[in-house]
Amino acid sequence: MNKYIKLLWILILSTTVFLPVNIFAYEGKANKYVLDNGLTVVISEMPSSPVVSIYALVKAGSATEGKLLGTGVSHFLEHMLFKGTESYQMGEIASTVQALGGDINASTSFDFTMYKITVPHEAFSTGLKIMNEMLFKATIPHDEFEKEREVIFGEMRLYNDNPDRIQSLMTFQTMYLNHPYRHPIIGYENLFGAVSRDELYDYYKTHYMPNNIIVSIAGNIKGEDILSEVTETFEKVARGKYEERNLPAVAQQITPRHYEDTYATDLARLSIAYPGVSLLDRDLYAMDVLAMILGQGESSRLYQDIYQKQKLVYQISSYNFTPVDRGLFEISCLLEEKNIETVKAEILKQVALIKEKGVDKEELERAKRQTLSGYVFANQTPASVASSRSLDEAFTGDYKFSENYVKAVENVSAEDIILAANRYLVDQAENVIILKPQNKEAAPSLETASSTSNKVVEDIQKVILDNGLTVLLREDHDFPLVSLRLNLRGGLREENDEINGVTELMADAWIKGTKSKTAKEISALTEGLGMSLNSFAGKNSFGLTLDFLSQDIDTALNLLEDVVKNPVFPSDEIAQIKEDMSASLRERDFDISRNSGFQLRQLLFEKHPFRLYEGGSKESILRLSQKTCEQQYQKFLTPNNMVLSVFGDINAQEVLKQIKVKFKTIKKKEMKLARNYEPDINSPREKSIFMDKQQAMVLVGFHAPSMFDQERYGVEVLTTLIGSSFSGRLFTKIREDLGRAYTLGGFYVPGIELGYSYFYVLTTDENVIKSKEIILQEIKKLQNELISDQELKDIKTYLKGNFKSDLQTNASLSFASGLDELYGLGYLAYQDFDQKIDQVTKEDIQRLAKEYLDLNKYAAVITRPIKKTEVVQP
Repeated sequence: MNKYIKLLWILILSTTVFLPVNIFAYEGKANKYVLDNGLTVVISEMPSSPVVSIYALVKAGSATEGKLLGTGVSHFLEHMLFKGTESYQMGEIASTVQALGGDINASTSFDFTMYKITVPHEAFSTGLKIMNEMLFKATIPHDEFEKEREVIFGEMRLYNDNPDRIQSLMTFQTMYLNHPYRHPIIGYENLFGAVSRDELYDYYKTHYMPNNIIVSIAGNIKGEDILSEVTETFEKVARGKYEERNLPAVAQQITPRHYEDTYATDLARLSIAYPGVSLLDRDLYAMDVLAMILGQGESSRLYQDIYQKQKLVYQISSYNFTPVDRGLFEISCLLEEKNIETVKAEILKQVALIKEKGVDKEELERAKRQTLSGYVFANQTPASVASSRSLDEAFTGDYKFSENYVKAVENVSAEDIILAANRYLVDQAENVIILKPQNKEAAPSLETASSTSNKVVEDIQKVILDNGLTVLLREDHDFPLVSLRLNLRGGLREENDEINGVTELMADAWIKGTKSKTAKEISALTEGLGMSLNSFAGKNSFGLTLDFLSQDIDTALNLLEDVVKNPVFPSDEIAQIKEDMSASLRERDFDISRNSGFQLRQLLFEKHPFRLYEGGSKESILRLSQKTCEQQYQKFLTPNNMVLSVFGDINAQEVLKQIKVKFKTIKKKEMKLARNYEPDINSPREKSIFMDKQQAMVLVGFHAPSMFDQERYGVEVLTTLIGSSFSGRLFTKIREDLGRAYTLGGFYVPGIELGYSYFYVLTTDENVIKSKEIILQEIKKLQNELISDQELKDIKTYLKGNFKSDLQTNASLSFASGLDELYGLGYLAYQDFDQKIDQVTKEDIQRLAKEYLDLNKYAAVITRPIKKTEVVQP
């Protein structure tokens, strides 16, 4: 079997997860072709599929980085290939694929990088062109290089917060003393930070060549019809000269090894690992079956004995990792620290039993059936077929290897299992890796961050539950109050025109009834205890807020559990909420600020969901239903997409225990977030609207950096410098020129892919054009002149003071830290705000004004009163 596909998720850097595939559920033909330039093409016909998947496997991964080993350059390059090619500018690759109704993605592992495009079969030619452009014609834009580096730094921080990744890295560094598999795929922070654009580009040119790539195409196509097009598309790229894979052999192990460390978590992790086999070893099949019998599934020996019977662990499993070079056989478990030695002994006892007495016929046959059924069910799509066949061809030389694998498993005997266990699971090759909780007396079972004298809070504690739910806790006994926030990724950015408004509808209906309580009963409960239960729906997330007296913590947690696990989205409540949403739309159209703001977003964003209104449109509201809400909720309800923060008068340990019990049954699942895009604004966009108002309004907006971009802090300073309501340049200039202090402001709104900044002035009709001119003039001044040191200092002080003020309460702090953790910024991101703001220089302000407030790339809305002689078109 191609065991890359069975890698733990921690070993592949990707926004999608590889599916295990082997036996193919179709009857179409499959053929392999090698072009004159060395490119290998595998075409698999699946005539009943409406799509075609084009996968390209480049035999270049973190293990093949040579002099750049440990930098993560393979993963970095994977990111950069999406940033533009000779024919596609920044953002156009993804936008083109998505406009076709397709999907595009990529992933990096030890030995390969995979690029994946799936499009409707009639769009095959476009998909093929894009793949060719990415593989051979990427431009690696200088201006995107550092931005993407910051994104990956964010990934690194996210991974460092995950104890499972830490445990995996410990295991690989213990097992592989001199082999590149010991290094993290994403790289080491200092080495990654030193990679230059020239080094990355050179790596691209020396590894991305046709004779080092497998292109696998599967779907509703015929090989004989598309072969000439495939050949014509790729044949112009010349065969290249590259270094053959020549990695050091995995060192033999003749003595046991032990590696132990601590981590800020409440549970221990134990791994017992042995040097295993490579993908092409004849013992592959027996070792795979051994792993299944020993520790895969609830009927496995380790699960039944150590988990089910003795109840010594929370999780236990085994797997056989078989990459290109020698792999490993690992047994891993999650457990209490006090049980480590007992569990280790029990694991070794089960291993010894198999070595001595083998396995019985029933469990052997069960493992074989699981192998067959698992691969059939998982291999029904062009994407999975294309993926498997590219991997099979690249690393076995047989694109049908996975089909033959299942046949080989059928021939594994009980004697094969005994021989394999005695050959590989030996005492002298044993590796014991333990990740223990940190000092429990100092920080009992939790990750704790203590603040210095200039921090807003004393401490926040973090723990990740077994199912991926992140919990943030803060004890503050000043008031008998508790603020609870549950945040989930989703929101407006996950909507489109068809389901616009679904997040707001879903969030409102979420708290209107469960399987055991009606909306009326929920209200009676919360209001009777003085609780405040609310939901929210934002641009990038949605969730729940619950505030209550600390004496009602048990009731509050029970209510939270019920609302999260058992919502019913009552149809009568949904009907009422839809009526309210429709009414709100009508109100918006008569509110000068709301209407003008929405019109500005529609000018700023042509593709991105930020162009939509959170409350939906007249047409989309009619389409929304109870089923739509349930589907949207279930899509995002997975613990690895949830951050639960509980701040206030609590006992953190007791609250954590309750949360574990109440939420452990929610299973982790793969969740695919939207990858939105927005093309640059190439010229000013302006719009005038007329309303039956006495006021006039002007808004000027720009695209801005994402929340992950370090430039965001400079843009926030810049925006505040211009638009602060009491001390910004707009305030000063308009008061000076127009003689009165109009309502005005400026804001930066961060987003996942990008943000936006805008400036507005509410004024009179005779001054609205002048106000727009003043906005543009003040921007131009900042582009041409450096601001004074004092002005910069003052605006920084203003920003830092407001920030601290905003985080005074547990309610605001729990919300902010929870969202930061959810987005991958880290729950302590707020602590770095002052430092990030202080690092902004006056030269930065001038540079950012030119880059992000480009006067050739703005959108403007001018809203004016209707004159009595004008007729307004509906």
